[in-house]
Amino acid sequence: MEQTQQKIIDYYNAFYSAEGFSYYPPAFTKAVLKSLCRKAGVAPGTRVLDVGCATGYYSAILASLGYDVTGIDISETGIQKARERYPDIRFEVQDATALPYAKGSFDFVFALGVSVANTRDLGELHRWLEHLMGVLTPGGTLALLGGSTLTGAVSEHSDWFNHTWGEIKGFIPSWATQVRGPWLTHFRLMQMLPPSLSMNGVMTRLMRWVPMGFQRRIVLLLKK
Repeated sequence: MEQTQQKIIDYYNAFYSAEGFSYYPPAFTKAVLKSLCRKAGVAPGTRVLDVGCATGYYSAILASLGYDVTGIDISETGIQKARERYPDIRFEVQDATALPYAKGSFDFVFALGVSVANTRDLGELHRWLEHLMGVLTPGGTLALLGGSTLTGAVSEHSDWFNHTWGEIKGFIPSWATQVRGPWLTHFRLMQMLPPSLSMNGVMTRLMRWVPMGFQRRIVLLLKK
């Protein structure tokens, strides 16, 4: 969203006060996240930062997989609901562009559909990714996930950019020493197929030929 921070906060406070996001069922989502973590090489028991956690749905499923999870969101309403629904998980109101955590605080940063990534300014995106990398332990992994129809257009019912494949390839920052992806996939594929088949170059090429109106899931894994 190319808006002021306060407008973004107001939008999400109102959004979470109403219906909020729709999610796949827990068992389905658990299989997806387990597949992603396996692909990223993140072992249960490690420390995970869920950036843009909303009302805590993904945080709770990551916790059920055995991870030590901290969920953050800029929306006080979202965090309040997350704390009410999942009182055993740490949730904090934080700005994802100004994290207060020290280097080495987390082993895995999980960033799915975060509004900060909703930009065509690749310099801005790279600076934000580097900021996220700053809270990771040496050897830690950052997973950036998003959605796109690859059309280059803004979604009809939101301000979300549907980045083109050329833009998605530009997500990779020059400072990254280890890069896996970006891949195009879909949660249904991640649930049905093993990570080696659902997140790879062949699947990405196939997904590029799916009709443009179909939303793919973007997966990018970074180390620094």
